[in-house]
This record gives sequence, C-alpha cells and structure tokens, in this order.
Amino acid sequence: MALLLLGGVLTLWLSIAMPVFSQEAYYWNYAQHPALSYFDHPPMVAWLIWIGTSVFGDGALGLRVGTWASGVFVAFVGLQLLRRFGVGSIGRTAWLLFGMSVPALLMGRFLANPDAPLICFWVATVYALYRARAGALRWWVVAGACAGAALLSKYTAAFLAIGGAMVLVTDPMMRKQLLRPGPCLGVIVAAIVFLPVVLWNVQNDFESFRFQTDGRFSKAHFGLKWFQQLVIGQVLMIHPAVAIASIVAVPWFLRSWILKSRPARSEVRDHRLSWIAAFGLPLPAYFGVMSFWIQVKMNWLAPAIAILVLGLSIWVDRRASVTAPDRWFARGRIALVSTALLLLLGPVLWFVPSSKGTSWAGWDEIAQRAEEWEEIVDQRDGIEGNVFFFGPDYRDAAQLSRSLSMLWSSSGHHREASARDRGEPVLAQNVLGIQALQFDHWTNPASRIGQDAIFVVPRPNHRSGMVERASECFDEVRRVDHVEVRRLGISLFDAEIYECRGYRGPRS
Repeated sequence: MALLLLGGVLTLWLSIAMPVFSQEAYYWNYAQHPALSYFDHPPMVAWLIWIGTSVFGDGALGLRVGTWASGVFVAFVGLQLLRRFGVGSIGRTAWLLFGMSVPALLMGRFLANPDAPLICFWVATVYALYRARAGALRWWVVAGACAGAALLSKYTAAFLAIGGAMVLVTDPMMRKQLLRPGPCLGVIVAAIVFLPVVLWNVQNDFESFRFQTDGRFSKAHFGLKWFQQLVIGQVLMIHPAVAIASIVAVPWFLRSWILKSRPARSEVRDHRLSWIAAFGLPLPAYFGVMSFWIQVKMNWLAPAIAILVLGLSIWVDRRASVTAPDRWFARGRIALVSTALLLLLGPVLWFVPSSKGTSWAGWDEIAQRAEEWEEIVDQRDGIEGNVFFFGPDYRDAAQLSRSLSMLWSSSGHHREASARDRGEPVLAQNVLGIQALQFDHWTNPASRIGQDAIFVVPRPNHRSGMVERASECFDEVRRVDHVEVRRLGISLFDAEIYECRGYRGPRS
C-alpha cells in the first residue's frame, strides 16, 4: 500500500509539473464543446477533462486529474485482481513497480488522452468479469458498465468482446454462465453505456466510425516499414528490461497455459493465464498483422500491455517462490527503480526543444503577442469582433486556443464572453481548405468570409507552403511579428504572426 501511495503522489506531482502537450490541448478543446462523441475519438477523455477543469481550472492539474485518477485506479484494481489470482506479495510489488516504469502504463497516469480511461476500464472489466465467474449478476452488470465505458474511451475496447468470448470457452467456471442471464445482461448494459457514441454517429453520417475504419485503410499498402516500427516502438513502450523478462517468461507461459505438462499442479495457473491470454493477446496479434499494411501507433497496444504485465507479475511471483532471487532479478529491480526515479526529471522537458511539429513551451507568450495584434487590427478597423485567429495545424490551433482562453480568464479580458458568443476564438487549417479533424465540426470557415485574421505560424521555416496557401485565401497577408521562445538561454522554437485581411473563404 505504501508503494501504491508513493506512486500516486509522484505521478500527481508529475501531472502538475510536466508541460501540456499539443494533443492534450486538442482534447482540452474537446472539453470546451461537451458532446455525445467527437470526430476522431469517443467522448470519455473530454468528459474527464471537463470535470477536472471545472474543479481545478484550465491548468495542467485540471486537465490531467482525470488521467491521474484513472492511472491510480488501474494500479489498485490490478492489485485486487492479482490477489484474486492468488499472487503473493512479490508479484504484487512487481506490478506496482511495472506501473511506475513501463511507459505504456506510466503515460496513462499523467498524459490526458483516450488511452488513460481505456486502460482503466479495460482492467476494471477484466476484474469484474473474474468476480462474475461465481455467477453474481451484479458483477455482470459492473463488467458491462466498465466495457461500455471502455468503448466510450476508445474503439479498440471492442477487443474486450473477443477476450470475453475466449474466457467463456476456456474457463470451466465461466462456461457454466452461458446457461445463465449474466453474459446477456452484461452485453446489454455495455450497449446502453455506449449508446451516446452510436447516436452521435447516426447524427453525423457515421463519420467517426468511417474515419476509424475506411479512413485508416484507404491508403493501405504492404510493406515491412511499419511492422519494424511497431516492434521497436513496443520494446520502448514496455521498457527494454521488461521486454527481456517477457521473453524469458515465454517458456513458462507455454508450459503452464498451452502444454499443461503437469495438469495436477497447473490447473490454477492455467485458468489465470487463459485470462491473461484472452485479454492481452488478440489486440497485439491483430495490429501486428495490420502493421504490414498500415501505421500502428505505439500507444494503440497499451490496454493489452497492462494485462500482459499482470501476467508477467504472476511469473515473477512464481519464479520467486521456487528459486532464490538471482542477479538478473536484482538487476531488473535496479532498472525498474531507476526508471521510476527518472520521473523526477520529467519537468526538464520544459527546456528541451522539440525537433518537429508543434511545441509544448512558449504558447502563453505567443498567445499574448497574437492577442495584442488582434487588438491593433480591431482598433484600426473600428469593428469589434471582426478578427479571428487560426493556425496551420490542428495541434497548433489547439495550443493557441487554450493559451488564449487562459489569458482572457486570468486578465478578466472584456472580450472573453463576446468571443465565445460569436464562435471559436481559434480555427485550424480548415481556414485554408484542409481537413482539421474535430475543428471542422466547431466552426465553418465560410462563416468568416470578409473578416480579417491573425495567423500564428510556429516553426515558419518548415511552414512556408502554409503561408503561400493563406495568400490564396485572403486579399492580403503580411508578417507583423516574430516570437522566439527561449528558456535559460536555450532557443526552444520560434513563431511568426501574420495579419491576414479580407478572408475569401477556404481554397477548394
């Protein structure tokens, strides 16, 4: 319990001290527009951010407190499941250490994204189903609710259905439930909980479902590049030391689960590992095959990694019970503890320049300068509210939107209410006729025709094409400011601010 509390305190501090990344800012924008679902993700991440920011404000704590709570809950529920599995203190301690050092699990405790609640409800579903083995209907209801909540977090939660079907077949106690109402009740509850996403898709021509299916595979082609990236990425996502331990544990897993070489002694182990396999293997197997055709992002396997790490904790406990800890175990502990201690260096990222894409530092300064130029244009034209902001990428637009909102809130800016009343303070690349994901649902750029704009372009040396494209959509585009973001004498990145006059509409 002490290690659980220590991990909670350390990751809470990390949640507060780490910079807010661009994708988190994008989900913060979700939360400013509460909805049943969104274009590229279900709504759970937005709902958690909305609750957190309503209580703690728009800073890092408010944005991430839901993520942090999800991560702590994963650690706690994992402990309870291991106890149900009959795992001793060594295995449970290993689970807590893994949770603080395996990046796939650790990031689910301080980064606000859909993976955090997905992992949380995925593990909770497995725990509730395991409790439902005895036939108690209340646990089937809980399992269905957790599975539905996992689907509200991310569509990959559909693989929970595959895991559930596998344990209903492989676990004798679960097979008995097939003749009882529990499984059907769980499915019905999950469907009801998931209903908001279905309704949103019905109202929006199934746009989100199509984006995550046809949209992903429309440019698929066979090759080894993405498969190689996936393998390397997963080694990093589970920690090299844990990857080595996993390889060492494979023979034991095969003997205990598949070969059943000693049935009299393997019955308990067999059903535990059937559960680990059911909820930990189908997702990686599917995306492993798909990676020969499409790019599979490293974080997509995170919920399966959580279950497989639980299985590795069982192996650690079993190994420690039959042999004295050897030097490899000692080295493994050192590697995991060292990784956990490296968390203390997390805030150093504030001073690390990002090599490409958007940045996590300096947006408050950029927002301040952009706002000053917006006021200059407003005063010169004498038309209040005739200027909008936009960025060359949805991530840049998300960071700028959040920073402007915090600027207006902190200063009690008189324009905050009117800006929200007349529409989005920030648009994205949809102003230039380029798809901008959820930004396309918030403001129609055509509604801004005839207005002026402040165009914020981070890393202008890599964005010259966006400025040229803006020139085709406005009567006049001119650079008015250059902002260099520096910390401790280190140049992190720069941005240029353009005044754009006479919007003609997005380029077709």
